[in-house]
Amino acid sequence: MDVLTNESYLSPWIEDLPFSWETFQQLGQKMLLKKHEYLFHQDQPTDHVYIVVEGRIRLFITSPSGDEKAIVIIGKNGLIGECGIFNIPSYNSSAITASNASVIKVPKHSFEAAMKDDYHITKQILIIMDMKNRILASHTMMLSSYSAVQRICYTLLQLVHTYGKKTKMGDVIDLRFTHQELANLVGTSRVTVANTMKMLEKEQILAKVDSKYVITDVKQLEKWVITSF
Repeated sequence: MDVLTNESYLSPWIEDLPFSWETFQQLGQKMLLKKHEYLFHQDQPTDHVYIVVEGRIRLFITSPSGDEKAIVIIGKNGLIGECGIFNIPSYNSSAITASNASVIKVPKHSFEAAMKDDYHITKQILIIMDMKNRILASHTMMLSSYSAVQRICYTLLQLVHTYGKKTKMGDVIDLRFTHQELANLVGTSRVTVANTMKMLEKEQILAKVDSKYVITDVKQLEKWVITSF
């Protein structure tokens, strides 16, 4: 059984990307940010694009009633705010730090000029935009078809595929994350995430070793994804 399709392999955590943004170190300004600081707000005019140097940035959208839905968490070498420079000149989401972070803040006009002059930069931008598009497609599928427990299990499978390392214990997810981060991404409460993780541990599908999660039985986790709760 293969629960994940080619389009849904990507984890909603994008970390340690193999990209080079050296050009923007001279064109932009480095900023040090504390946890819970905003870089920009949804629908705000696009003035800058941001390169993540360290830490994590959470992108989310807000409904007219004020409900928030996390889209993706961007880590080292990630790119934020690029969508607003191509068509509608505003950010299509809000961006807030999920940890202490450092970013390079690049003026929109400098970013566009660098794209015109360097195909390698343009290709990297297109790759990360494609990654975000695939993650959005996965979110749409999960929210329309899966319960909260299924969404949690599905996201764990994505994390295994993206960051998993095989060991004697099982597949170690080589990425630290909190219950709150997972809850934000799958659209449920932290309590639901905590209870689900406990159930998975009780069923010997999941374990936690040295602050990292280990999937001890991937096949059983896949069964949980296709089982209604």
